[in-house]
Amino acid sequence: MSTTLKTVGAIVSGARRPLRVLLVEDSEPDAILLARALERGGFDTKSQRVDTPSELDLALRTSPWDLILCDHAMPGFSAPEALELVKRRGLDVPFIIVSGYIEEQTAVAAMKAGAHDYVMKDRLARLVPAVQRELRDAEVRRARRESEAELRRAHEELELRVEQRTADLRAANLKLENVIEERKRLENELLEIAENERRRIGFDLHDDLGQKLTGASMMIKGLEQRLAAEKHVCVDEARRIGVLMQEIVTHTHNLARQFSSLDVTGDNLTVVLSRLSANVKKMFEITCGLTIEGPLPELSANSTLQLYKIAQEAVSNAIKHGKASQVSIHIESHHDELVMTIKNDGLPFSRPATAQNRMGLRIMNYRASTIGATLEIQPLNKGGTIVNCVIPTPTGTKSDGRSRAGIGGVERPEPLEREAAASSTKPT
Repeated sequence: MSTTLKTVGAIVSGARRPLRVLLVEDSEPDAILLARALERGGFDTKSQRVDTPSELDLALRTSPWDLILCDHAMPGFSAPEALELVKRRGLDVPFIIVSGYIEEQTAVAAMKAGAHDYVMKDRLARLVPAVQRELRDAEVRRARRESEAELRRAHEELELRVEQRTADLRAANLKLENVIEERKRLENELLEIAENERRRIGFDLHDDLGQKLTGASMMIKGLEQRLAAEKHVCVDEARRIGVLMQEIVTHTHNLARQFSSLDVTGDNLTVVLSRLSANVKKMFEITCGLTIEGPLPELSANSTLQLYKIAQEAVSNAIKHGKASQVSIHIESHHDELVMTIKNDGLPFSRPATAQNRMGLRIMNYRASTIGATLEIQPLNKGGTIVNCVIPTPTGTKSDGRSRAGIGGVERPEPLEREAAASSTKPT
């Protein structure tokens, strides 16, 4: 084997273009002719000649090449065999067959096998244009591969960022869920603390204050009897004080019963609200009607409990703060929600700057939030207050057998708006 290393050049756009050429050629004079043809075409070439498979394989492994020019037929070697070696290496290098004689059918077969072009040795004028074209095409393919590789890298980076972001969002979501769970736990603890405190107040009213007031009432009664026996001028005043003291004792006992009886058994909303309505009428001697519209859905025990507590607080506020003489509780079931409305004819609800700091309102809102309900309190146009509590429910409902009429023997009042419109005086 003989190797020829030459540097030839030409001017292309004012500068020589470097070209590394691998010549698969058994004739050194022909290799020189090819190099000169490239020189005249404007290339600064660096070439190496090989003429056996092993030399070609070694050259492909040890050096990068811009162009391969291959003779079609050589002793013990051929262009198809050389092309197969190049393809086996996975190289995308312009491969041009340069031959003294080649049949058209053979040339077409070589082109189909992967050769980029073929040039006859007696027409080397075609060599440079063919080389320039194939180099441009090779650059386009290389740029496309680089672009595709860049696109793949960008896609992989994007997928990695998406995975990282998804993991971050998953972690943030888990943290948020933990915060929500902790908040629900704290709200439930707050509600339980509030109810325990109310129960304690009820016991204190009954066991401490109630007993003392009862003792004071008996002392006043004894004083009244002694003054009556002595025909004292203050006997009537003592009697009035005794009557007032008895009213205080009765009211204290009622409050104690209301504060201490906070537990609700069962999960039937109609039953517990009916019991609340009856207790209000018995304890405070005011009208408290309960109406049901539509079949009620099945509610969890906790939802029933919280709705009951909200109704209890609303009724208690209407009596203590609104001085109401009539209260109504209305339950209406829709396709996907349950609406509980408590109305009263007392003093209208006011919203001072400190309204949000009222413990009762805050607890009612806490209760509503623990079961996913919304709570709204608004004054009525002509006196009184309306409390609306809306809780989402499953679409399927199950009737509890109640109708729109009064429940559990509780008297059903007329709508409060109509009564408020017909009355121009405020209740005492």
